[in-house]
Amino acid sequence: MPRTLFGHMKSSNVMKVVWLMDELGLDYERVDIGNVFGGLEEDDYRSKNPTSLVPTLVDGDFTLWESNAVLRYLCNAYAPDSSLYPVDPKRRGVVDQWLDCQQTQLTRPQTVVFFQLIRTPLEKRDTQALETAIREAGRVWNWIEARLGAHDYICGSEMTIADIAWAVHGHRWLNMDFARADLPNVKAWYARMLTHDSFRQKWAGPVT
Repeated sequence: MPRTLFGHMKSSNVMKVVWLMDELGLDYERVDIGNVFGGLEEDDYRSKNPTSLVPTLVDGDFTLWESNAVLRYLCNAYAPDSSLYPVDPKRRGVVDQWLDCQQTQLTRPQTVVFFQLIRTPLEKRDTQALETAIREAGRVWNWIEARLGAHDYICGSEMTIADIAWAVHGHRWLNMDFARADLPNVKAWYARMLTHDSFRQKWAGPVT
């Protein structure tokens, strides 16, 4: 049955789903929607995803939104024994913990940093909001720095979908133009993530 992902390629939430589908070797069609493409408020899209956000996955007769839920579904459906989403309850719990942390702790402040630095003209930037967001997001990246001091990947010795979720944000954090703490463990991990073709070829260029 056909598999379609709705979402534009500048969305970090779309990026991580595309990367996982590429990593799993899945066939899919991607439909541009959102950002400059519009369409999020149209009835047809809202019938699939009432949040009017991206991405939305349509897999045959099954529809799913919320990017981290999509990551989990794809692993469960197409790679149930993969180390990307371990079967062991404790190891899986750690992956889920860091997946949720990315959404609940990092997304809000880093989105402010991204939009202020990349999408807002210099003369219109809110300097106070930017400085606060850099400080808050930096605190979260320090957690990842500490995690990566103990092992090669966020959840242990092997890459998981938690690494995929964090790496698309890591690219932005390390490559936007602002003063940040040195994160040698994060930088070494980022270099390991760049060995994956989908990430390196599709998103490891200039931050836009």
